[in-house]
Amino acid sequence: MTSPSFVPEQFKTRPAVAQVDMDLRKWLRSTPIEERIEFIRKLWPLNYRYSLSLVRSSQLPPTQVELLLEEWLRAGQHNAAKGLIDSLEPVLGSTRFWKVVDATETSEGMRNFVNYHRGDRRRDDGITGA
Repeated sequence: MTSPSFVPEQFKTRPAVAQVDMDLRKWLRSTPIEERIEFIRKLWPLNYRYSLSLVRSSQLPPTQVELLLEEWLRAGQHNAAKGLIDSLEPVLGSTRFWKVVDATETSEGMRNFVNYHRGDRRRDDGITGA
């Protein structure tokens, strides 16, 4: 078995060269699902924004995206709350996304951030109230 073409540590910052980004995304889609997930998981603490971008483009099954969402909600990285919503809500669909969020135990801080940004969504969608 050959070593991977890319490793998460290469992407602490998003590549400045579009071709590198395209090559990574193509390579990631060509790897088995378990390896895609493992790569994205390892990248998360280094560059969560890029991890979210890769989730959207890596053609993961929705159940796997749900598992990543649960994991990242539990991790409690508060500054990632809006990114989780912006990136994964379109992938899973609004109903499914919020069902996972509501069913996942999170820290109080993460819950507050998610609820704050959920409130933004309600205002943006013209929905009022809690």
